[in-house]
Amino acid sequence: MAQIEKIPVMYIHTSPMNPRKTFDEAKIEELAQNIEEQGLLQPITVRKISDEETHIDEETGEVVSVEPRYEIVCGERRFRAWNMLAKKSDKYNEIPCIVREMTDEQAFDAMITENLQRQDVDPVEEAIAFSLLLENGNAVEDIAVRFGKSIRFIQDRVKLKGLIPELIDMLRQELIPISGAMLLAKLDIDAQKEFYNENVNGESAASISDIKEYIDDLFCVIDKAQFFSEDNFSDSIPSCSGCINNTANHGCLFYEMKGKEQKCINRECFEKKQQEYVKYRVMKEADNLVKKGEPLTFGKSVILIESPKSWDNENEKKRKEDAVRMYNDMGFEVVYDNVFDHQCWYNEGDERIAEKLENNELYRCIEVLNYRRPEFKVSFYYLKKSSSVKGACTVSKQIEAENIRQKIKRNKELMVEKSTETMRKWADDMTDYTSKSDGMTLNEQTILDVLVLKNCGYQFLNSIGLKTGQMDMVKYVTDNAKDRNRWYREFIRTKLSEASVMYDSQLKELQNMLFSEQYPEKYNEMTSKLKSAYSKKEEKMNERLKELESEQ
Repeated sequence: MAQIEKIPVMYIHTSPMNPRKTFDEAKIEELAQNIEEQGLLQPITVRKISDEETHIDEETGEVVSVEPRYEIVCGERRFRAWNMLAKKSDKYNEIPCIVREMTDEQAFDAMITENLQRQDVDPVEEAIAFSLLLENGNAVEDIAVRFGKSIRFIQDRVKLKGLIPELIDMLRQELIPISGAMLLAKLDIDAQKEFYNENVNGESAASISDIKEYIDDLFCVIDKAQFFSEDNFSDSIPSCSGCINNTANHGCLFYEMKGKEQKCINRECFEKKQQEYVKYRVMKEADNLVKKGEPLTFGKSVILIESPKSWDNENEKKRKEDAVRMYNDMGFEVVYDNVFDHQCWYNEGDERIAEKLENNELYRCIEVLNYRRPEFKVSFYYLKKSSSVKGACTVSKQIEAENIRQKIKRNKELMVEKSTETMRKWADDMTDYTSKSDGMTLNEQTILDVLVLKNCGYQFLNSIGLKTGQMDMVKYVTDNAKDRNRWYREFIRTKLSEASVMYDSQLKELQNMLFSEQYPEKYNEMTSKLKSAYSKKEEKMNERLKELESEQ
């Protein structure tokens, strides 16, 4: 029977079974303030996991009492807030608890129920909770009825377990939509890492259309390719409709009887065809395109590429440089988008476009690169506000001058990139550096600290006031050296909580080193329980094995 007791907080522990792993520190502090003002309106629910024990100290002969231990079933957020107050005042050393007798299965069920009924439930934790319920033998139909969700909702949430940690962080920061995250979760780890590294790298959001476009390109979906509507645009490039590399042509003799899904199994051919199609569309515009070395004049169009960005990776930089070189070699002028003020988002057929073109407010551009592949696109850009719009000659000179300034800027960036690449090779070859026996310099310590912080999770960085991309990390490290041990411990915690620990024997060894030293009571209790449980299983299996061997 349930009872309410006041239990010392030092005897209460959080449960490793709790599917909720993320807590907003600011909201915990706000809850602590409310508890301080109004009291704890709802006690936490705990279960006893060890009874009070006594034993004799071998050295002193005294009888030593070991207090019982309790595990939180419901209310970890309230407990964390109460614990904050307990660190400030002794009046919070005990917390009101509802004590229930519960098995592991019952406690786990209660934890999941409480977490899934929250309004702010994290979709990733929701996925983990539903998965655990399924693994414990619950039918998906029963879970759906129990939590008032559709079967499809449960199945879709469970798919999120397949996301890599970087994309999980993006989902939690709402940088990718849940619908897009579910699509990415279906991809293998390498494809997910490619999407993260090549497309967003954690620096920007990705929309559902961005994700679908990436997946269509990844799987070479023919009927989503830009060239699909003009499949026979070139006599020198095979048509996809009858190509053996088209999956729709497998297992059936007649093309018109194929299934709807068409994918190319020859990525090299698919990518080459898209590139050639863009060049084909450009050549159709050739008469109206600004030629290499000519000034921009109204009434003409110019090939445009997105300007190089500081966050572009090496592949992206090379793509842009290769595109500029290729279209220059074809005889056309190429400009970066930052020679203009900004893009006009009206559709090409909009009458407002025609009016602005007539008033020399816009310039017609032909974009030849999407964010990850060649793509032909007509766009319109406003002229710089500082430019005089009296005539085509003045405007073209202003744009040409801006284009030169951008090339000068890019030239400086190339120098930095070359320097970076040279030093990267130095670091790769500099084996004598690691053998130095002298103490670390101040610069070396700063470098190490920044590298450690860069590997800590965004929630921790936010909690110490260091928002990714918004603060100089080197300055932060220099100004807050006294907190170094905190960063190191967060780094250790992060690394030992990653999924990779399940497959890395060295990380497993480090886990044992940490918890046996820092949390010996919890560690010893766990190992004792596991050894007992698994030795019983092994004993039963050995007994059965002997029976089978004796029957042979």
